[in-house]
Order: sequence, then structure tokens, then C-alpha cells
Amino acid sequence: MLTEIRCNKFKTGTIKFHPGFNVVLGDQAATNSIGKSNLLMIVDFAFGGDSFLRHNSDVPKELGHHDYRFCFRFGDKLVHFVRNTATPNLVHQLSEDSEDETPISIEDYRTFLKAAYSLDDVKLTFRSITSPFSRIWGKDNLDVKQPLHSHAKETSASRIDNLIKLYKKYDEIEALSDSVRNLADKKKTVNSAYKQNLIPKSTKSEYKNNLQLLSEVDAEIKDIKNNLAKYAISIGEIVNREVLELKETRDALLGERDRLSANLSRVKRDLSKNRYIKSKAFKNLEKFFPEANFDRFGQIETFHSKIASILRDELRASEKELTKGVQEIENSIASVDLEISEALGNVDEPTVIVDRVHELAVRRSNATREIDYFETDKDVTENLRDERMRLAEERNSISAHISNIINNKIRKLVDDVYDEHRKSPTLEIANNSYSFSAVEDTGTGKAYSNLILLDLAILQTTVLPFVIHDSVLFKNIENEAVARLVELYVSFNRQTFIAIDEIQKYGAKAEAILTKQKVIQLSNENQLYIKDWRS
Repeated sequence: MLTEIRCNKFKTGTIKFHPGFNVVLGDQAATNSIGKSNLLMIVDFAFGGDSFLRHNSDVPKELGHHDYRFCFRFGDKLVHFVRNTATPNLVHQLSEDSEDETPISIEDYRTFLKAAYSLDDVKLTFRSITSPFSRIWGKDNLDVKQPLHSHAKETSASRIDNLIKLYKKYDEIEALSDSVRNLADKKKTVNSAYKQNLIPKSTKSEYKNNLQLLSEVDAEIKDIKNNLAKYAISIGEIVNREVLELKETRDALLGERDRLSANLSRVKRDLSKNRYIKSKAFKNLEKFFPEANFDRFGQIETFHSKIASILRDELRASEKELTKGVQEIENSIASVDLEISEALGNVDEPTVIVDRVHELAVRRSNATREIDYFETDKDVTENLRDERMRLAEERNSISAHISNIINNKIRKLVDDVYDEHRKSPTLEIANNSYSFSAVEDTGTGKAYSNLILLDLAILQTTVLPFVIHDSVLFKNIENEAVARLVELYVSFNRQTFIAIDEIQKYGAKAEAILTKQKVIQLSNENQLYIKDWRS
């Protein structure tokens, strides 16, 4: 527990804290800028926070850089630390019997606090555990619609995971999370290899063709093995197979050439024709139709001429492209014809068997590789989908269990603070999002009251070491509800820190508790620091 904070810039020098409820009191006028929120920020600073120097940068600017000395009690042992505003990422631990200082990083300091508060089995950093529930004016966690967020930019999914970890239920989904992460990495690697053309990407149809090809190649290799002697005597059988394959390729090329040649002939025929009427053809009509507008016919002829010019350009481009295509196919046909001639010329050459087996081996290797890549991609995709579904189901089940625990506790707290007829706010978690609200009451006071009740419910049902609530949370809550909240705070055996003012309006009992549990009382005349820079 935090026992004291010392600073030579405090008017009081030292502020001591209670084991449970700690109150920073304001005055009856609810005077602002007297140091209430500042002190809560310094408490957060003592617990390893960074918000103090970000939001209260005016403090070192006005007072100069200075030390804050913290003392904690863990069991029977007191531990002292010093953190300076000039070097907030470095904390000095003081020796028990001297002023000797041992510097440690802020990360090591937070690690020490986590261990000292017996939080090592929570799979979160110390600040991830505590920061969401340190609600001080100037921090980003006062949004009543996102009460689990420390910062607005955090995702709801990460906040739900943190809640699961705080309730020590993350072990049950960690293995699934790791599996999903590993499979997602594999999927990303495969996709990257496809994009960079490091491995060939096959469609389902190509995959089936490769399976068929693999079957045919294996059958032929097996046939060659079983009939090697026969093929050595009659190499023509292998040659005939190769020639047959080449002929099929040649037939396909001939068909494509004929198609392109027909298109080329059609384009050439269109280029040789004129598809518009020339003006001299209109002259013979003039004696039969003297009143006709032959100037208009001329305009039409000009239009047709322009259209014909555009068409001729397009036809010439098509002619060029088709001619090129026909020539490429002719070259391919010539290449196939050469291969057929070479195959037929090697009928008596025994190396044909070796060449054929080598060709089949290459085709088999390529087909096998593409099959393996396709099946690997398919397996990773399906496994990733299945693991994500399992993870979502397990995560939703655990989230529902945790939200039930929290909502049941909030229900009891609502009964204590209000009455059993008042509807209770509910935390609802669905997939990667959550909501927290009471449907029938969306007023500011009730919203902040719900926020306080959520924190206290989590404090009661987890190992959360403390909560901090600033005075802004109490401003619009009903006076009677605040009085009952005060009785709740004082009932906890873990530390709670609040700032509050105008305490007389909450009744004599609440006033007595708040006065007894105060660690300091601030006012317009009695501010936190030795200097007043409000003017």
C-alpha cells in the first residue's frame, strides 16, 4: 500500500495515506484549481503513471523540476522511492538505513510494483491493470460509454482481452490465440509468396488438372519401368506417344491460326470497301427532286466520311495485331513441326527413353509442387477459419461469464446505493465490442454513478490493487447516492483515492466519514503547492 508522498513543494511537506479509503477534501465553495486533481495525478505518478507531466506540465514550469518521494508498505517492510519531474523515466530506490539511491528504469519500477502487489499471475503490465481505473480529470478514461478504455484509440477487442486477463481467464484462450496468430502468419507468408511470384498460384480447376496430369505421368513412368526391355527394342512406342502429344498441340495451333486468319480476311475486306454515298451520286436525283436540300446531303456525306476515317484507323490497327498473331502461331507451328521431325528421326536412338523419362520427371515435379502449394494454402485457410471460430466461441463464453460476475455485483451495489427498484446498468460483451449503460437513465449524474459502481464491482471481484476517482465524477450524482457511495468506499480493505468537495450536503454521517478519512483539505487559501499561479 502507498503510505506517504513527500515533496518540498507541498505546503504540508508530507501527505500520509490510509490503508483503505483516502479522501482529498475541497472546500464548501467547490473552488477549482487548488490542487485536488493535481494530488490524484501525483498518486497516479507514484504508481508509475505518466499522465501527471503530460496534463499538468504547468507544475514543473512554475515550480521548477523537483522530487516526489514515495513510501510503500508491503507486509512489514517499508520501501522508499524518488521520482523527479526532469527524469520521469528513472526512479531511485532509497536504502533502508541511508540516503543512498539505486537508479532503476520506470519499466523495472512498474515490474517491482506488480510483484509487490502479488499480480505476477495476471498476464498484463502493472499499468495495464491499474490505468483504466485511475479516473482523473485530464486522463482519457472518463468516457462513460467506453469505461474499459484507458485511451480512445485502443480497440474494444484489446480492452476485452485485458478484462479477461484481469479475471485470470486468459489461459483458456491463449493457446487458441497463439494458434490463430501462427496460422495468420503462415497465410500472410503464402500470400506474399504468391504476390512476389515466388511460388505459382493455382485455381481449383488447375489443381484438378494437375492431379490428372500427375496420375497420367505416374502411370507412364510405371509402364516404362515395367516394360523397359520392350521399349529398348521398340523405341518407336515412346516416340509415338510424344508425336501424338505434339500433334495435339499442332492441331490446337492450326485451329487458332484459322480463326485469326478468318478475322484478318474480314478486316482486309472491310478496308477495301467504301461504306458511304458520295455527293456526285446525288446529282442525278436533282432533276427528279428539284426542291430537295442537297446541301444537307453534303453534310451527311462529310459526317459519313469522318466516321469512315475513324473506322479505317481502327481496322488498320486490328489488321496489324491480327497479322502479328497469325505470324506468332505460324512460328509455333513450325517449332512443333521441327520437334515432330526430330522425334521421328530418333526412332533408332536409345537415348529417347532417357529423354522421355526426364521430361516426365520434370512435369511430375512441377505438378507435384503446384499441388502441394495449393493444398498448403487450402489447409492453412481452412484451419485459420476453424481456429478463429473456436477462439471466438471460447472468448464469447468467457466474456459472458465475466460480465455476469460484474453485473451481479453491480446489481448488489445499486441496491445499496439506490434501492432494489432502481434498474442496474449492465456490461454487455459481444465478439469484439462491448457496451455499458442503463437504458432508462442517461443523465450525466447516473452515468458517472454507473462508472463508479463498475470500478467498485471490479475492485471487489478481482485483484485490482486500487481505484482513483476525481471530484468530477461526483458533481451531478444525487446527494443521497454519494453518501451511500462513501459508505461503500470505506468498507473496502484495499486502497481507494477520491477527491470531493461540498461535503456537508451529503449528510452528517457521510461528512464524518469523509473528514475522518481525509489525507489533506484544500481550499482557496490552503492550496496544495507553496506557489499560487492561477492569476
